[in-house]
Amino acid sequence: MVPWAGAIKIKEVNMDNILNKLGLNLDEETKLTNDSTFSFDCHKGLSCYNTCCGDLDIFLTPYDVLRMKNKLGLSSAEFISEYTEPVIHHESKLPFLKLKLGEKGSCRFVTAEGCSLYEDRPLACRYYPIGFGIYKNEAAAGSDFYFLIKEAHCKGFEEEREWTVAEWRKTQEIDVYDDKNKVWMDIILNKKMYSPDLEPDEKSLKMFFMGSYELDSFKNFVFESRFLEIFDVDDDEQELLKKDEVELMQFAHKWLQYALFRMPTMKLRGK
Repeated sequence: MVPWAGAIKIKEVNMDNILNKLGLNLDEETKLTNDSTFSFDCHKGLSCYNTCCGDLDIFLTPYDVLRMKNKLGLSSAEFISEYTEPVIHHESKLPFLKLKLGEKGSCRFVTAEGCSLYEDRPLACRYYPIGFGIYKNEAAAGSDFYFLIKEAHCKGFEEEREWTVAEWRKTQEIDVYDDKNKVWMDIILNKKMYSPDLEPDEKSLKMFFMGSYELDSFKNFVFESRFLEIFDVDDDEQELLKKDEVELMQFAHKWLQYALFRMPTMKLRGK
């Protein structure tokens, strides 16, 4: 059975709907830049501690899955089976993974002391309480923006510690995660912008899922199929791909660009 068989189809993520839910009008006053400042801190002494870690959808990036499965000592397949559930994103029509919550709707990694995977927590958790969005269309390469997610229960905004958005991104390692996921995010944005109504066939869905999340399967695909007879990958890079999972993940994303959009990211043998 394919991983997304029976997957939930989630509704289109519309930025206006998200902002309306937060009661936020995006204007020059609420729209943040890297230099914008805000006051926030999260610690065990707050009465709301851990409250934000439940009743939510945490969508996982490929680098999230890599970090979390390694922290738990699991293979990609084991982590995906035990801790995630697949969804088909309506807007891109591509299969994503989201974190599977516990019976009471809270994150399964939350303890009384906080997150048991804190050093390897997902990107979505690192961003909070900042929201991030991208406006992208054919007329512009893209416009990034930030906004504060101020929830009624959160006492963190009453703390005195002040940050710039850039400082928050650095301390939470967001820049590192964004760098590792950059090509993958570009694939999704390209699909949404240039072929939003195109339903991927079964072969394309399998390729995207494997190249995004199933790192062990992709490694077997590279080294145990005719892959290296078709694509020109030099010996040094092959050795790197065998030893470094981050390099393997980013190589998979370049392959997805070629396989899905025929972008010139892979070199064919004999050409």
